[in-house]
Amino acid sequence: MDYEIDCAIMKLIQMIRGVMVVVCTTALLAPATGQSQTDATGSLTAQGLRAESLGLADLAEQHYRRALESADGDTCLMARERLGVLLEEKEYFSDAISLLDKCNTADALAHEAFCLLQLHRIDSAARCAARAVERDSASAWAMAMMAYVESEQDHHTAAIAWARRALKADPKLARSENVMGYVQYRKGNHAEAMRHFKKAIQLDSTMADAYYNLGALYCLRNSQDMAIRLLKEGLRRIPRNIRLYTALAQAYRQRGDLPKALQCYNQILVYDSLHTPTINRIGTVYCEQGHFEQAIAYHRRALSIRPNDASAYKYIGKAYTEWGKYDKAIQSFIRATNISTDDPETYMYLAELYGKQKKGERKQQSAYKKAARLGDRTAQAWLVKRGLAW
Repeated sequence: MDYEIDCAIMKLIQMIRGVMVVVCTTALLAPATGQSQTDATGSLTAQGLRAESLGLADLAEQHYRRALESADGDTCLMARERLGVLLEEKEYFSDAISLLDKCNTADALAHEAFCLLQLHRIDSAARCAARAVERDSASAWAMAMMAYVESEQDHHTAAIAWARRALKADPKLARSENVMGYVQYRKGNHAEAMRHFKKAIQLDSTMADAYYNLGALYCLRNSQDMAIRLLKEGLRRIPRNIRLYTALAQAYRQRGDLPKALQCYNQILVYDSLHTPTINRIGTVYCEQGHFEQAIAYHRRALSIRPNDASAYKYIGKAYTEWGKYDKAIQSFIRATNISTDDPETYMYLAELYGKQKKGERKQQSAYKKAARLGDRTAQAWLVKRGLAW
């Protein structure tokens, strides 16, 4: 089935789901009369959970936000945790961390560790995953995150040990199979990784992360057509999933089909017109095509929505670098580091640009040292070669 037919089906699904939203909104947003603040918080949280079970993530987010405006307590903490998880799924990792950090359940800490990893804050993620295990030593999800963290640190033996512990604790937990797949991928065992990703999908056919990882692995093996078929199947089972649309767009990009990649990104914006990660990705597509002004315009659009979006400044810097406007690129990269000091890639770009300047050696060394301290091996090798510490 081609992409255009898929889009027609998706539009029909959206119409049906639109009716569901109206019906559910009428029921779930009914005013709660005669309730105390605590009762109202519990009611809103319950409505959010119900909306999530119906696949209405946006409606669930509204309920959880309203619950957080009510009284504190266990129900408020639950709303905070679920809202954090929803924001994690939308790739708003910093926002998710600020919510999850105020929860103290093993699951919340494990999700926080995942978000920290996505922001390349590996040491913080390791501490957070350890806290999750301390909080609940029997939590398979906490153990799985320990495996994930160890894998990111290239501690492959420890990573596999933690992943096995997670699978033993709960053999039917799809998350653990997914993490074991990732650990095996990081170790270079691609066939074994695929087996675990597929097992995760068998255990939970709505697990977006497993589809995402398996699709990415197919792309890595230059099997873009397989990746596209898999990701479309995932989207049939999990409609409106931003991460799967993102992966599908990336598969099209690797296949050289930029128009279809843009269709995927624009479909995400139909669901969430303010989704800045997608707006930035559209900018990177235009940058790849050499349309630098359009690329920068998209990144500035992201900044108009989220002024402290460090990634947008980084992408502007990359566009200016490709354009040959190095001074403006440096300014943009510096703006990015002023917002976030945790991205080694930004410091690497700065180091390369300082290397092009006649008197930029000291600044270049400083940038490499900052990248090295964040774990960038290329930066570390550059410094070691010159007898420099970091």
